[in-house]
Amino acid sequence: MANFNTHITVAAVGSGLLSTLCLQVGFIGTSDALLLTLAGTIGGILPDIDLQHSYPSRIIFSLLGMIISFLWIFSTQNQLSIVELWVIGLIIFAVIRYPIWMIFHKYTKHRGAIHSLVAAFAFALFTTSISFHFFAKTDFISWLIGLLVFYGFIIHLILDELYSVDFMNHRIKRSFGTAMKIMDTKQRMISSILIALASISFWFSPDSTAFLDTLSSPQTYQIIWHRMLPENLITLLK
Repeated sequence: MANFNTHITVAAVGSGLLSTLCLQVGFIGTSDALLLTLAGTIGGILPDIDLQHSYPSRIIFSLLGMIISFLWIFSTQNQLSIVELWVIGLIIFAVIRYPIWMIFHKYTKHRGAIHSLVAAFAFALFTTSISFHFFAKTDFISWLIGLLVFYGFIIHLILDELYSVDFMNHRIKRSFGTAMKIMDTKQRMISSILIALASISFWFSPDSTAFLDTLSSPQTYQIIWHRMLPENLITLLK
């Protein structure tokens, strides 16, 4: 499997490129571009949250705790005092970093239910719903954030599968096929929880009309093509 540095680097670069594209074609602003890059990077390390009591796992839960704390603080729009913001932010971080981390590792195993497409959809839909209902993002931006989490998550799974192939000796390692699967039938309880999370999150997700219309519109890709290369080069290609 790919190591932690590889996962976070590739996910950050890939998410940054996609976020830059969205920024340059006018879909989002600068602050949302940074948020999308962060979402994709988090998605790129999420599959490893089931690492059993390892250093990368503690880093991941610490990052998640800090990010969620700051997102909550920034979304309150000065409704609370500074001390109240600090205290509640610290409580959110502590709950995610310690009790949730311990409970999570008690019931999961690495490359189990979390390393699956079901988990990718569950985390993406959950992020979309949270972005819309708790952080006051528009329906379009919320779906974009969920898409970036899914994008980073899939990058992680693909990297793990690629590292399961020894191209030099032309052989496939025993770990091949354990990273990217639809769902883990051996961990039925965790897989069922993920399916339930995906279903509930989809139920509470915002309207996807604008998001789907943008993705399916030929005009979207015309704009992308027009901004992809310098104008004089596009003229020559025509």
